[in-house]
Formats: sequence, C-alpha cells, structure tokens
Amino acid sequence: MIASKPDLLAASVTFDILEEAFGQSSLGILIVRGLPPQFPDLRLRLLSYASYLANLPSHILGTFAIFASLHPLAYLTGWSHGKEALKNGSYDTFKGSFYVNCRLHHGFNRPEVIDDAYSEYPELTASNVWPPEALLPGFRECFEELCTLTIDTAALVARACDRYALAKIEGYEPGYLERIVRVSKTTKARLLHYFPTKAGVQADQSESAETSNTLDGDGLNDWCTTHIDHGCLTGLTAAVYIDESAHLPPIMDLPESKSSFPYLPFLPTPPDPESGLYIRSRTGTITKVTIPADCLAFQTGECLQLITGGKFQAVPHFVRAGRASVNGRQVARNTLAVFTQPGFDEIVDKSTVKTYAQFSREVAERFK
Repeated sequence: MIASKPDLLAASVTFDILEEAFGQSSLGILIVRGLPPQFPDLRLRLLSYASYLANLPSHILGTFAIFASLHPLAYLTGWSHGKEALKNGSYDTFKGSFYVNCRLHHGFNRPEVIDDAYSEYPELTASNVWPPEALLPGFRECFEELCTLTIDTAALVARACDRYALAKIEGYEPGYLERIVRVSKTTKARLLHYFPTKAGVQADQSESAETSNTLDGDGLNDWCTTHIDHGCLTGLTAAVYIDESAHLPPIMDLPESKSSFPYLPFLPTPPDPESGLYIRSRTGTITKVTIPADCLAFQTGECLQLITGGKFQAVPHFVRAGRASVNGRQVARNTLAVFTQPGFDEIVDKSTVKTYAQFSREVAERFK
C-alpha cells in the first residue's frame, strides 16, 4: 500500500488503505512517498557511510562500541558486530550495526533526561557513542537529520492510525500513537551493513533483542532470519547494494579537507534478483517487497498490535542474501531502520495494564 506525505498531512488517507497496509490480512507495511527534497541526499550519504564505517580496522571500531560484559544488552548502542548471541549459541557475524538512541526532542546525547528508575535499561538509555568527526566527517549530522525526518514522517503515519483507532476501538485515547512517536525517549535507530556473503557459508542468525522474534525458518532467510519488530512503527529506507571490492576507497586515503564523504557508486539492482526484504503473510505466503528509493516504508510492530487490540498486526519478515558473490565481487547491503517505541511508563496492553518497560523486559527474556 502506498500513501503520500501530503495525504497524511491532509488526513485524507482512507481507512481502507490503512487496513490494506496494517490490517489482519495485510503485509504490515505502508510505503510513504512525497518526502522532503533533502531525503534522497541524506539516504545516499548515510548508506555510503555504512560501508565506510564497517570497513574501518577493528581496533578503531572498538573505540565506539560498548561491550556486552557491562550488561547483556549494552552492545545495542554504538558499533556492534559479533556480540549478539543467537538461539543456537553462535554469534551474529554476518552483519554489523551502528545503534543510536533517538531522543529526538530531548537531544540525541542527553542521558540525564531518562529517569534513574530505568537505568537498568542501558540498551535504551545509554549515551550515544559517535565516531570522531575527523574520522567520519558529517556522519553524525547526517544520521541525526535522517532519523529526525523518519520520525517526523512516522508521526504522520501514527496520526492516521489514531484516526482509525478512535473510530474503531472503544475508549481509545485521541492522539495516543502520534504522541508516543513524537515524544518517546526510547526510539532506536539501527544503521545496518550486511557483509558480502561467501561461497559455502549459510548464515544462521536472528535480529537483535529489540527487533526480532525468531520463527521457524525455511532456508531462505540467510542475511536476517524471520522475525517481527517489537515497537510501534519501524521506518525503513530502501536498501542499497555496493560492490565494495570495486568501489570502496580506503577510508584513510580520502582527503582530510572533505567535509563529508562522497556517495559510493551503488549497483542498480541486487546481484541476485532474489535478494532483499520478504514478508510472510498469515497464510504462509512469502512476498518480496521492494521499497522505492525516494520513499520510506513503515512496518507494524508488536506494540502497535497490542495498542490497537489486534486491529493492526505485526507481520513476520526476513532478509535474503541470495547467491554468494562471484568473480571477485564483494557485494554488501546497507539500510537504515528506525524503531519508534513507547516511553517506559506508557501502557501498551490495557487488558493487563502492561507498560512498555515490562514488555521490553519480556522481549529480552525471549533471547536468553
């Protein structure tokens, strides 16, 4: 389903469109077009940074990583690679992530705005750990600007959901979801770099604790196994594919005078047409979803399902790598996901008076 930002602003997105996008027989995804003119540049720059970042020497990457020894989920801030334990006992080495806590209207780097009562949630309350500006010029500014644009757009989608819920759900609080998206201090962004696949290697992995719920796999989900998101709305950019063996200049060789890094030359299509994002419907049908480059996609999460009493449903999805690189090509996939999540004290399940703090701990327990 597709909606435009002007239609969202005008409150003219119909209930039928919302049901087709998020309802009980939907794929749980809405594409939003008509974004601000700066969006294409921000997307290409940030997804270029993802490859530059992931190809830094490990001893440098370690300076803006938080080690899991401090807390089981502490690695969910800053750079993370090979720290996420999977259900089979192995660790996820097939993708690297840079996590940012998006306290949009409170400052991206102000831990003091979080109540001390929630210090046990470092994955959501820790100060962000940024690479030095001299190392990745413009990275932080680009990241924050694209996150801000994505969250502001998510708030418009939330406003449309509120109109629907107010009409369909008895006792629904007007403006509830939009308020959550706009003022929450727990929203998390994840810049993802899926490393080039290698011949003979079959990934067996799942998403991180705040984004995934592993389901029965089918052998296709080798870059990111089948999972549902746990927040309200997940904003996604279209992914890019980069042949890093051909196009990635050594980061240390770039001129120091550059205020930001140049775009990398992206492949026009994935090297394997079967690569990409797939959604598994409630009937078991698997559908490949392509997000247009000039659009954002918004997927439903488990909190939205709870808040709407099941009117809107979280839908399982996965990412397929396709065939391994051949002829010396080293093709990586980069994308950004922004997980809008309720504040700790927000009630996400009225039937049990469950708060988001309680729900997030239940999610964490699933991965122990």
